[in-house]
Amino acid sequence: MVLLQTDWLHRWDLLIYDGYIATWSRPPADDIVIVAIDEQSLRTLGRWPWSRRLHADLIRKLTEADAKGIAMDIVFAEPDTADPVADTALQAALAASGRVVLPVLSEQTRTGGQLVETLPIAALTQAAAAIGHVDVELDPDGIARNIYLKAGLGSPYWPTLTLALLAVVDPSHWQALSGRRPTEAMAPSYYLWQRDYRVLIPFAGPPGHFQQFSYELVLRGAVNPAAFHDKYVLVGATAGGMDDALPTPVSGLARPMSGVEFNANVLDALKRGLLLQPLGDPWSLLLTLVLLLLTLALYALFPPRWTLLLAVLALLVTLTADLVLLHGFHRWFPPAVALFTQSVSYPLWSWRRLRNAVRSLFEKEQLAKATLRSIDDAVIVTNTQGAVEYLNPVAETMLGGVFADLQGKTLGAIFRADNGFGGYSLVDLVALCLEKGRSVGLSEPKVLINSQGREYAVRASAVPLRDQKGQVSGVVVALADTTETHRLGQQMAYQATHDALTELPNMNLLRDRLGHAIARARHDDGGVALLHVDLDHFKKVNEGLGRAAGDTLLKVVADRLRDCAKKEDTLARTGADEFIYLLEDTRVLERGGDLARAILQCFETPFQAEGHDYFLTASIGICFFPKDGVDAETLLKNADTAMQRAKEKGRDNFQIYAHDMHVRALERLTLEQELRYAIERNQLELHYQPQVSVREGQVVGVEALLRWHHPRRGRVSPMTFVPLAEESGLIEMIGEWALRTACVQAKVWQDQQLPALKMAVNMSARQFLRPTMIEDVGRILRETGLEPAYLELEITESLMMVDVESGIIAMHALKAIGVGLSIDDFGTGYSSLNYLKRFPIDRLKIDKSFLIGIETNQDDLAITLAMIAMAHNMGLSVIAEGVENAAQLAFLRAHRCDEFQGYYFSTPVPAREIPALLKKHLEPSSSAPTDLLS
Repeated sequence: MVLLQTDWLHRWDLLIYDGYIATWSRPPADDIVIVAIDEQSLRTLGRWPWSRRLHADLIRKLTEADAKGIAMDIVFAEPDTADPVADTALQAALAASGRVVLPVLSEQTRTGGQLVETLPIAALTQAAAAIGHVDVELDPDGIARNIYLKAGLGSPYWPTLTLALLAVVDPSHWQALSGRRPTEAMAPSYYLWQRDYRVLIPFAGPPGHFQQFSYELVLRGAVNPAAFHDKYVLVGATAGGMDDALPTPVSGLARPMSGVEFNANVLDALKRGLLLQPLGDPWSLLLTLVLLLLTLALYALFPPRWTLLLAVLALLVTLTADLVLLHGFHRWFPPAVALFTQSVSYPLWSWRRLRNAVRSLFEKEQLAKATLRSIDDAVIVTNTQGAVEYLNPVAETMLGGVFADLQGKTLGAIFRADNGFGGYSLVDLVALCLEKGRSVGLSEPKVLINSQGREYAVRASAVPLRDQKGQVSGVVVALADTTETHRLGQQMAYQATHDALTELPNMNLLRDRLGHAIARARHDDGGVALLHVDLDHFKKVNEGLGRAAGDTLLKVVADRLRDCAKKEDTLARTGADEFIYLLEDTRVLERGGDLARAILQCFETPFQAEGHDYFLTASIGICFFPKDGVDAETLLKNADTAMQRAKEKGRDNFQIYAHDMHVRALERLTLEQELRYAIERNQLELHYQPQVSVREGQVVGVEALLRWHHPRRGRVSPMTFVPLAEESGLIEMIGEWALRTACVQAKVWQDQQLPALKMAVNMSARQFLRPTMIEDVGRILRETGLEPAYLELEITESLMMVDVESGIIAMHALKAIGVGLSIDDFGTGYSSLNYLKRFPIDRLKIDKSFLIGIETNQDDLAITLAMIAMAHNMGLSVIAEGVENAAQLAFLRAHRCDEFQGYYFSTPVPAREIPALLKKHLEPSSSAPTDLLS
């Protein structure tokens, strides 16, 4: 009984009933016609309400056509004060017809007030053949599925409108009524609207199913009177906004059914004897118990392996029985409780068998685990997709994590193998084993790096697991730790390839790396450079101070030379006082000279060894691949030749083997000259990248980014021309053009009634430190008409440290104008927090380099969290740039970052694309990333 009263099960019953009714359509009755007060009638006859003379004329025409009965779904509750004679005419028409039924309503006089019956005026009530109620009760989901054949104020004495119509035509046939009656006797009360004989309506079809004629056409005789001969005619409104349209199972909430069509369905069901009567609660409970016992009996009679099939069969039996009752006996049995109990019976019936199976599997698993714990090798069990299903303790130690963390991960994501080229490649033993269907192993040695960065040398093998049918169900991977043996081998290899004194690579390793570098350069169309560094007059150090002091000084020199190069460069000691740099880069022509200058500059500072200062100089020779040689030996020889030439030119300098520096200088000069004309030739353009609120997912601003479309070179990278513009001083002119263009564009968008966006513009060091910078910004804002509040200037962190005090004064001046300020690329410079709190800034922009590493680098994660917390504590907002995936956005949202920008939302786009982008992301159907507001 509790389940029978459960609201969510009742809603399922309603859905099931609607499904039955939606498929139970039938042709409309030939003797039911609707005269519709539709839009055409309103256009022709004028605004509602119409004169009652029109209704009188309609009734006379229908009576003359010998209509069997007429139901007017129109309430004539008040006299027609404008035309009192019209009421008399309508009364006469009603009396003359003798077959017209009028409606009665139940209404409240005011909110919370008393219920009253709204009848037609007395004269019309007396003239009408009968009065019928039009009361409809909606189900909890707002759908009209049933009607009460009797209802009234105080007691249910009014028949429903269509029942009254049938009683007028054939009074003797409708004395006995069917339907569900109240379980308790209704006490008469003049203040309560009481209902009786509840029945469900089997709708014949959706709105428009029954034959309809426009009121206006009937009134002016455009419809053949034979269309109404010996038929039931229902008159009512179908025009939108004129009646209380009702959602029904065949129309739904989107397309409600008009009241007159609803009554036509009731009339059709009454005439055909198809009204459905709900089963009472006792009968529903009894039938539910019978169906449940039948299900349990089936479970008991058949083997356990058939249980699921029997459960499905029981559900089908229930649905079939429900359909038979509905169509054959016109009784509605709500099946949701029976279906629910039958569905639950399957797991309840099988719980003991499942418990025994789980216990058996648990015991076997514990036995297998105990066996595997005693093995010294790492054992990993995976499924056929390579996901980890078991690790023994040795495997947990080797893989650097506990089973709970590694379960479900693939082996390719857990360990990697050294590929022998300074990188790592994934080892997928599982895929190899599954492919071959037999035991496989890795060639030795293999170095595995676990999630904690610890290295293991291993001997690995994989064996397929098979089920009872012989099908592969998983793979067992065994790893034997050979780390100590491998370590000894690595130590010997290191000693063979590195200098014992400085621990730098020796000539053997340099030749090997140089060969690989040449191969990569050929493949990638890259470049290679060799810098041969020879210490000038170092023999005098050894001769004067001894070999020990010379070795100590060589170590100091080696350390300083390391600091001059990048991490990816190779520095080798190839002789007593000779070193060679190996550079791989697409810019080796430029980097080679820059590195040589840096080396000579670092030698200007004396070297300290054993408490003494030593002044040394170096001669450097440079050569390049492929310009100066296409093989290792040729390059080494040419670098040495260039170094000798440097010595010949007086030492303490560098020489390039081919002496082609003029090519680079000419190229740089040409690019600088072309940049000078870029503005006047309209080659520069601003693209705009949206800045999005993390919390709301809406675009709140854009950042203006400079682009150069060169007619011959194509798109020139900002990384190429911006530094050149800064060095040449062109950045001041370009920066002022960019600021003005951005302000003009922001004002254009505002004039187009787009959402007011904050315009962020980068400001270079030279532009910011220019004495007239404040006046320039104010002048541009006045000339463009942009309010200062919509402009934000982005200043790099390192720029502010050039002249802190002057920078603070300039920022306060900008704030006085009303311009917003932000620190760009925060975290990449070297600003002091003591200075930062003095800067009158509005927000910090976190550099994208930190976001890239938050998923894998704990340092980046900690720094990012610290920057967000620090900014919020200082009352600053935070924006993160370079957001490229949902994980980064989720991280920023979880830690209350205010805004973000990046390719995950949008790339920088031309100004013409911003309005469409804003419109797309403001519409409800926006295709923006669905997690923006999650």
